[in-house]
Amino acid sequence: MPRSYADAVDKLNGLQTNFAVLDAVRKSGGNANKNALPEMIDFIRRSGYNPQDFDDLNMIHVTGTKGKGSTCALSESILRNYEGKKKIKTGLYTSPHLMEVRERIRINGAPISQDLFAKYFFEIWDRLDDSGDKSKPGYFRFLTVLAFHVFKQEKVDVAILEVGVGGAYDSTNIIHKPIVCGVAALGIDHVAVLGSTLGEIAWNKGGIFKHGVPAFTSEQPEEGITVLQSRAKELGASLEAVPAFTNQELGDVSIGLAGKHQVANAGLATALCRTWIEKVLGEKIGGSVGAVPNEFKKGLSDASWPGRGQILVRKDKPSITWFFDGAHTAESIRVCADWFKDACQTNNQGSVKRVLVFNCTGPRDGDTLLAPLAKTQAQVHFDQAIFTPAVTFASNTYKGDLVNNNAPLDLELKTQTTLAKCWVKQVGLATADGSKEHDQAKATVLPSIEHSVNWIDDFVKSEAEKGVEHIQVLVTGSLHLVGGVQSVLGCDVV
Repeated sequence: MPRSYADAVDKLNGLQTNFAVLDAVRKSGGNANKNALPEMIDFIRRSGYNPQDFDDLNMIHVTGTKGKGSTCALSESILRNYEGKKKIKTGLYTSPHLMEVRERIRINGAPISQDLFAKYFFEIWDRLDDSGDKSKPGYFRFLTVLAFHVFKQEKVDVAILEVGVGGAYDSTNIIHKPIVCGVAALGIDHVAVLGSTLGEIAWNKGGIFKHGVPAFTSEQPEEGITVLQSRAKELGASLEAVPAFTNQELGDVSIGLAGKHQVANAGLATALCRTWIEKVLGEKIGGSVGAVPNEFKKGLSDASWPGRGQILVRKDKPSITWFFDGAHTAESIRVCADWFKDACQTNNQGSVKRVLVFNCTGPRDGDTLLAPLAKTQAQVHFDQAIFTPAVTFASNTYKGDLVNNNAPLDLELKTQTTLAKCWVKQVGLATADGSKEHDQAKATVLPSIEHSVNWIDDFVKSEAEKGVEHIQVLVTGSLHLVGGVQSVLGCDVV
């Protein structure tokens, strides 16, 4: 059997998608959740491990609706840059990926190599085959088993785990004894799986709490914090709310991740890392609880999280500035809109025109998602909006790592057409009070990401003939879109 990285990705893509798993949970009325952890533990055991075997990974487990990935990235950077008695070897497991699936599993901040991914992938594949049961876990579950295997084999000092969906029934929640748990900002998402109220969602997220394990949360709405406190008491965990850093507390620290909301994620990451260092290394971190410890400043400043609040100018096409921010909930898109409103002014160069490139997948409400962006039209003036399926190339093909089996192309195009109509409507509502012509919405649906990038190249040329010096492009919505655009642009995997 061929055993290259491409072969591993091909086999991985043949497994049941996370979309299908969530759809099964929806259709079961939540009953499928009851089997989620027992099934995952069985896959772990067939791979040669027991959940208790992962205790020595000294895990940090993080959930939330918004900011859990950023909190994990900040925590990883803090610990990797910490200068204590020993250098800390970090493992980081997050989802989804941008361009290559190996980005989900990182050692010391870098994605594992293609060769290492293939090696460990087929070790797990063979163990499952040799167990006497040929069945395989779904896509996300397989990657979770693989991440644990990689971290054990690479002997990391800490494994930082981002929950996939929810918490209580997530495949990462088979762990027995993490060092500390965290809950980033709560919001409404995956309602058919997690519940339609903040309280129901908080109950599910709080399911990662463990007896005797300290937990921290960002500041939450009253309904959310009340349920989290109840869950902590039920499961025997301590829970402390961590306020966002103020400008005074940050002082001269510039957080490496873009966006005003990162002060809350930085506060949570600091609490998690302070606790981890004190419990695992037995070292005390100086300074008051609210202040940024000197030992953490470099980690906070050096943190990066590709595809989230990222600005890119290519040397070969300096007249285009790309703004990337994967955001798939109304709240995260509102945060993206606020970030872009400021960032596009900071990066303004001469006469400028702006383009929005957007995609979302699954059963989400286009009006709700696009409204935050439409409300900035009077200040930002998007001259054009492009809606495209997350199909990478014009030939209707995907880069292997970006294969999306969730919906047929014709259905995806129909979704993007609906989104384009929602955009025109939402901009009309947002600018109804005497708006100027350049506030009006112009929307185009294109069949692939490559078509969209080519359209923008042509737009740059035509506008340059009219004296426009600079084009700013905001790419947001699905992370599959963000990763697809970066793949078409030839960006490096980082």
